[in-house]
Amino acid sequence: MRIRLTLPQIEAFLKLTELGSFRDAATALGVSQPAFSRTIQLIEGRIGARLFDRDTRNVTLTAAGEHLRPLAERLLKTYDEAFDELDQFIGGRQGRVRIAALPSVAAAVLPAAIKEFQSKHPEVQIDIWEDVSGPVHRAVAAGEADIGLATPPPAQSDLRYRALMPDELVLVCRHDDPLTAGEVYPWSVLADRPFIGMSADSSLHGLIDAAFKEADLAIKPLFNCKQPTTIGSLVAEGLGLSVLPRLTLAQIASPALTWRRLETPTIARSIGMITHAAHSPSPAGLLFSKAIERAVRRSQAA
Repeated sequence: MRIRLTLPQIEAFLKLTELGSFRDAATALGVSQPAFSRTIQLIEGRIGARLFDRDTRNVTLTAAGEHLRPLAERLLKTYDEAFDELDQFIGGRQGRVRIAALPSVAAAVLPAAIKEFQSKHPEVQIDIWEDVSGPVHRAVAAGEADIGLATPPPAQSDLRYRALMPDELVLVCRHDDPLTAGEVYPWSVLADRPFIGMSADSSLHGLIDAAFKEADLAIKPLFNCKQPTTIGSLVAEGLGLSVLPRLTLAQIASPALTWRRLETPTIARSIGMITHAAHSPSPAGLLFSKAIERAVRRSQAA
């Protein structure tokens, strides 16, 4: 027969071992002495061996009690450690937060958010995965990411979206391009210059096409690139102009490039936080999402 003791029974055994007195052990555990004595009798009955030798002045462990003591101490320690770990998780002090983000948003927002968060929660692991908006949406939908930072997901989905900031689309050119003489240009300025565009699987592709349509422009890109850094390199070589969100310029960080505002129309993509409607956030994930919001507010105020 397997011997099983309850946690209160283990605590009672160890308290009597520690104090060597039924009266003192009962007082320490907040129970009556008769009730405590019955608990010890139940333990001995379940184990099938006497654990304590008693006389009028002393309570000492028997050989069976001596053998049980390290086992009981280990069990109680494991129990305490397990619930300490759970308490750390519930308090957001342990765990793992998986972030899927647009590269430009990850570079612009996450460093400040992580610095603030880890100053208070150093034991929480932050995983960052970067891609364009479509794969970010799919990662959150599949449960592979806890938080997404991207453009809005499709309306008919299980994803929640909370807008964080606008990201304006701007004209990108070389620092010595004649267009640097002005501050703001209509989209029609792109009509007579080679244009370097984003690939069709990028959310920017649709925004730029819509802007061309509104400006009554028919522009065929010279190149279609997935990564803004590639576009930046092509523009820096003088191969054409492009349109990118302002956040991506900080990611490219090329001294050979500059930007100018575009109007007629003025276009901005919405950047926000994406979560799964059916998944409750972990405590650490909830705290980290608040850190992201604060980092965005600080960047917008700067």
